[in-house]
Amino acid sequence: MVVEKLEHSQTKLTFDVTPEEFKAAVDKAFAEENAKVTIKGFRKGKAPRSAFEKFYGVESLYPTAMDYVLNDKIAEAVKDENLVKDFIGQFEPVFDEKIDAEKGFKVSLVIDNYPEVTLPEYKGIEVAKKNLEVTDEEVLNAVNALAKKDATMEAKAEQVVAKGDYAVFDFEGKVDGVAFEGGKADNYELQIGSGQFIPGFEDQMIGMKAEETKDLNVKFPENYGADNLAGKDAVFTVTVHEIKTEKLPEFTDEYVKSLNVKDANTLDELKAVKKAELEATKATSEKDRQTNEVINKILDAAKVDMPKTLINQRYNAFKSQYEQQAKMYNIPFETFIQIMGATKEQFEDQAKKQAERQALFDVVAGAIIEAEKLVPSKEEIDAKVAEAKGAAADSARIANELAYQALINFLLDNAKEI
Repeated sequence: MVVEKLEHSQTKLTFDVTPEEFKAAVDKAFAEENAKVTIKGFRKGKAPRSAFEKFYGVESLYPTAMDYVLNDKIAEAVKDENLVKDFIGQFEPVFDEKIDAEKGFKVSLVIDNYPEVTLPEYKGIEVAKKNLEVTDEEVLNAVNALAKKDATMEAKAEQVVAKGDYAVFDFEGKVDGVAFEGGKADNYELQIGSGQFIPGFEDQMIGMKAEETKDLNVKFPENYGADNLAGKDAVFTVTVHEIKTEKLPEFTDEYVKSLNVKDANTLDELKAVKKAELEATKATSEKDRQTNEVINKILDAAKVDMPKTLINQRYNAFKSQYEQQAKMYNIPFETFIQIMGATKEQFEDQAKKQAERQALFDVVAGAIIEAEKLVPSKEEIDAKVAEAKGAAADSARIANELAYQALINFLLDNAKEI
């Protein structure tokens, strides 16, 4: 057996197949294949070798014989524990030369290896400081959001569209001067700035007056759900009829109490509660941002010759997740992708990129966890398993989660805010 290291973390094993080995494999192949056929003048599986070879040819046995040969060579390879300890995925046969039953020949097996990782410096990674400030405007918006269910609409004194107003209008869209299905509506109500329409539409309505008509020039996104409109320039003729504003109820103590927010009986108390919630949310989002910053810098600098097996595993898992969602809604997978606003090609391209990045993270994270001895102890795992109970008590999953959390805390503790 000759061992050769290839790119993309692969190993090629080349074996000599002697005439005697191949003859034995052909004998086994005959016994297997003969049992499946009936040759005139003989009962099924009872034809002699000479009759079988005359009818089918000896070469018809070679594919099955090669299966026996390859299985024997795999068995030979896996006896070397030191060689196979990093093997992942399936062996792929490679025939470097033609089968020569008389003289013998060579056959090769190629398999992916768990890759070697050259880690960059992962301590002291620079990250932007956390921004945990919560503004009065953010607090007010959060408080007002609670009262939206009780809001009333009233005509705006100055009938001019501004961001945040509700406009009632007619519209008709055309591409190359031709109207298209779904591009027309009368007395449509929209909050300007809500982002419900395609980019540029709502912004161009700002400043319009009641009963004014205007042509809006826009472009449909490249990934728009309707293929006949995706990426196309369009003109929407818009006529505004009425402009409304939203009037929120007065935040009296009685009204605040009716909102049933814990520890909030006055407007000041309600603001304090919402501010604390916003601060907690920002703390989480800023930690996530710093985490992504650190991880992406490490992944960009790491040197790993990724094998396709690990990438394919992540790709298949990612695709399976979306296939299951499509099945839940009882719609074809490709239709589900279109609803998401992507073509099949765009989905596959994005899935592949995500799989490559996630597989790289798995390998690099594992290397740092090992280097820094961040693997959780049996006691930590058992404690979490006992806490989780029931179906959620998957010890392998819990061990991975603990190791991942330890890794994130380690990287952030050792990061440098700038």
